Amino acid sequence: MDGFRDESILISSSGVKTKKLSKAIIEMPNQLQVVIENLPLDNRNKLLYLRELNTDIKQFNTDFQMKGKDVDIDMYIDMMTSFKDIMRIEIEKKDLVQYIEKNFNLGIYANQHMYSDNQEAINVVYKKMVDLYPEKMLYKLREFANTEAADKLIAKTAVKSPNVILSYAKSTSVERDIVMRSKDPLVQAIAGLATKTTNSLKALPFINDIYEKKLSFEEVNKAISTPQAYFKQLVKSKINQPKIGAHVVNREIKHEALKTYVRKVNELHNESSKVRFKVTDDLSATELYYLMVLCSDEIYTSSFTGLYSRMLTRMKPQKGNHFLDSLNKDKFRTFIRMSAGYNVLDTFLRTMTEVEKNDLMASFVHDIDKNTETDLEDAVDVADALASINDEKTLKFLKGELKKDYERTYEENNKRGLVIYFLLHTISNAILNPNDTTNKLQEALKIPPITKVPYSALVDDSGTVYQQHFFYGDEDGRSSLRSFLARFPSSKWTITKSKQWITIKSKSGKPIVIYMNQPLDEPKDEEAQLALNNYLHNKDIQPSIIVHRGHSYHMPGTLKYIGPSHKIVILGSCGGYHNLSTILDQSEDAHIVSSKQTGTMHVNDPLIKIMNDRLSAGQGIEWLPIWTKLGSLMKSDKNKELYNDYVPPHKNMGALFLKAFKIQMADMENEDPD
Repeated sequence: MDGFRDESILISSSGVKTKKLSKAIIEMPNQLQVVIENLPLDNRNKLLYLRELNTDIKQFNTDFQMKGKDVDIDMYIDMMTSFKDIMRIEIEKKDLVQYIEKNFNLGIYANQHMYSDNQEAINVVYKKMVDLYPEKMLYKLREFANTEAADKLIAKTAVKSPNVILSYAKSTSVERDIVMRSKDPLVQAIAGLATKTTNSLKALPFINDIYEKKLSFEEVNKAISTPQAYFKQLVKSKINQPKIGAHVVNREIKHEALKTYVRKVNELHNESSKVRFKVTDDLSATELYYLMVLCSDEIYTSSFTGLYSRMLTRMKPQKGNHFLDSLNKDKFRTFIRMSAGYNVLDTFLRTMTEVEKNDLMASFVHDIDKNTETDLEDAVDVADALASINDEKTLKFLKGELKKDYERTYEENNKRGLVIYFLLHTISNAILNPNDTTNKLQEALKIPPITKVPYSALVDDSGTVYQQHFFYGDEDGRSSLRSFLARFPSSKWTITKSKQWITIKSKSGKPIVIYMNQPLDEPKDEEAQLALNNYLHNKDIQPSIIVHRGHSYHMPGTLKYIGPSHKIVILGSCGGYHNLSTILDQSEDAHIVSSKQTGTMHVNDPLIKIMNDRLSAGQGIEWLPIWTKLGSLMKSDKNKELYNDYVPPHKNMGALFLKAFKIQMADMENEDPD
């Protein structure tokens, strides 16, 4: 199996795993053969048991070839142990069902070929598997389609994955028969979507409301009749905090918010407010709130502020804290982070008393660690908000509240929470004391340099700095490319164009080569990006600088190409936690330049020129002087506003938090427990 005839099956570099697996597949079967040969049975029955043992060994061969080192070693130990037990029970004519009930494990399930004629035992095994491994058994449903276990599995799956049950109900397969015969009320409700709604997939987010009889099928059909009605009902369902299908509601409400409202408002950014925001005229304050917090990745600054002012008007006379309470404080950390980032948080806080304001802001930073599914996302929202809050009194208050949580997590010996609150408290202290250098913050967070990237880190073995820029096939992408190319005079640069990409090479100074795809009509723009990436890979060219040139909704197309070689990543809107996490997972030391809104050529082009001037002179990238110089080039009020939306790497508190968290958690795990 592993290439050596040595009575051992090597698995990874683990001696313990190798020993256990070798015992299960070599030592124990050898012992079982001896046992079988010495049983008081005739040759025919001995041969039957040897064949059953051979079946187990063949199963391992197939499994090992597919999974390799990920094979379940404990299952094979259990398989060989239960083989002997089952054989003994059969010979002594004892109760196999009782044995299975008391000793069930995956090995007994794998050995079901030994007792395939014992239907009672088989039924018990399938029930046990459905209880313990429902996801695994879903792929094997047809094996036991006519058993009670199949009905039980369908009912369990309906709670976690109603979309799976709906797909079964709409099919013509064996699975449909199981769904249709089910007496489970939730399964029946999902099956009803397939036959009683005009669009079952759009109706699926309302399955919890149908199941709890808050909505009828007729009301659902009315809700899915128009995009506007659909969004409004999705908001109502989300506020009801559905126990079933919450992930479907979250997915659909974001999709509708973007498609029906926010992208339309973004696209009309040159129109009057009356024209631009007309699509939101019949939305309530609650519905406007969800447009903002769900579309934070793509919303423009002016779109946010316009929606925000309308939300405040329609919220009256309700206070801000009461408004958030009516939403179960859903996404409220994202809302506060965005409000702080767009400099409107004070307006919201003024709708409440000083005590209410403090209570709300305290809840903003408290107990982040208690929900481990979103603690880092919430912590990044807090870190980014801290960097944007201008009121010193509020910052000092939050610093004190963060200290309370730091002390709480210390007393609880909650290591993860302790790291989260140590970092947030450190960040708040640095923001309150701007005279302290960023180097001090870097040292406190135990992260690599945050103010500069040395020239040596950006060049390859040939001494060349390679860059890759991603453009997209809309008018914005084409105009950005025209503006960008105009920055490279023929006296200093050579521009070569091909069908799918453009190459710019420096003629003087240190060598710089910039690659960018042609912004061809979609989907050819992405095909051009892939072709360029394949070309760079085949030439073993690894750019150290990557630049996203396009709207935020194109961001995933750029992010998938980020790798360890990228030391500087320049984006438009970074999209908060999820995009930051993706970037740092793929390039943990990356310096990230991002914007609170979509990037603009009026900032990107001069920024890249300043960087290239330094690189051409053999200088590294130092963000402090670069940012000062970039600011001095912003002459008009509009460009100054756009520039102020950009966040340099040393001020990107969300990214700094994530870098520091990863490093400090690793350090803590490596500490000697003594």
